[in-house]
Amino acid sequence: MLKLPGMFTPNTTPSKIATWTVNETTPRKRGPPLALTASPTKQIQKRSAFSRELFKTYIFFDLECTGLIKNDDTRNLQNRPFERSEEHYNILNQLCIETRKDELPYITEMSFMAISSETFDDLKAERMKNLKWNEENPDNQKDMAKYIPANTHTRQINPVLMSDGEWASYERFRLADRRGVLVHSKKDCQRNNSFKEEWPAVIQFFNSLPKPALLIGHNAIKYDFRVIYGELQRNDLLEDYGIPPDVYFVDSYWMAKKVEETIVKELVTVCKYIKFPKIPKAEVDDVQILAEESCNETILEPSTSADDHPANILDWDKFSVSLRKRIRKEGFVRTTNGWTYKHGDNKFGLSSLYEQLVGGKYSAHYAQQDTEALMHVCLSYGNEFTQYANEHASAVPF
Repeated sequence: MLKLPGMFTPNTTPSKIATWTVNETTPRKRGPPLALTASPTKQIQKRSAFSRELFKTYIFFDLECTGLIKNDDTRNLQNRPFERSEEHYNILNQLCIETRKDELPYITEMSFMAISSETFDDLKAERMKNLKWNEENPDNQKDMAKYIPANTHTRQINPVLMSDGEWASYERFRLADRRGVLVHSKKDCQRNNSFKEEWPAVIQFFNSLPKPALLIGHNAIKYDFRVIYGELQRNDLLEDYGIPPDVYFVDSYWMAKKVEETIVKELVTVCKYIKFPKIPKAEVDDVQILAEESCNETILEPSTSADDHPANILDWDKFSVSLRKRIRKEGFVRTTNGWTYKHGDNKFGLSSLYEQLVGGKYSAHYAQQDTEALMHVCLSYGNEFTQYANEHASAVPF
């Protein structure tokens, strides 16, 4: 039987760094990874030379796809600390190796928005001014989600390698999707160029930008980069059209978690070592006890109006927009020994971050809309974002 492009057979080895079979019924074994053109250590050393020079361009991006990654189990990924940039490289490299190509969805839209680091810094300062204005003028608020000038490369994609069965399954899910996440119909997709036709122009777009450049995606280690890697392999583009070596990446999901975890630890330390007045025993008896700590310290009902409240000694002008909105005054709770801070259940999804940090209802379902929203979120993290980017940026392993 004539084998068409993209058609897999049990003997097909569609990856240069992993082997697998298709439609197998027995537990599969992952093939051993083959040597890459450069080891992770060499890649990180190469990136370190660029880290002495600050990034000149930020490239925010997002994808729309035909679904989620099948059989994906990355629950343990949520607990990873990601303290060093090589950890980002290694986990992404491992996920790309271990994920079967037939488990990955197809891209239906991709959007890349590039902005110079100087313009980004100007917008950060402007956002802080607007935040202060809004705090002082609650009846005359300035819009935080204003237009951001950026070089935009957005393409609608026709996933030509999808089988009739995959199309039928996709359309069933799309029509039953009440949230409207799957927005591209088969009819619309088939009017567009394929990924193989459009991706070389993305690389040309990257090459036209001042370097070094930084790719920023939200939850991109877990999803977006793996999907791009799968498309590059499906279309035999990995060798000739991989990510340029002077384009690095960070995952904004882990940026947000790291920034907030760091400040929470600092707040707990401040509360521990600053000697606040102790509460009289009679006052302790009158308040509701919330919890018992392992150190036998009783946490009492919060009081945000107390004169000795820790929030009153913080210099909020030095906080980014995100920390001013995400660090809650009511998170400080009085204990029998003073104060402590309880962070609560802040969520780190893009929609939650956008609604809390930028404002307004988040209703984006297209890649370019999501990319714009991500730019606004990172602007709200301000200097914390740029510091994280410079310290944690990693080479892309493909």
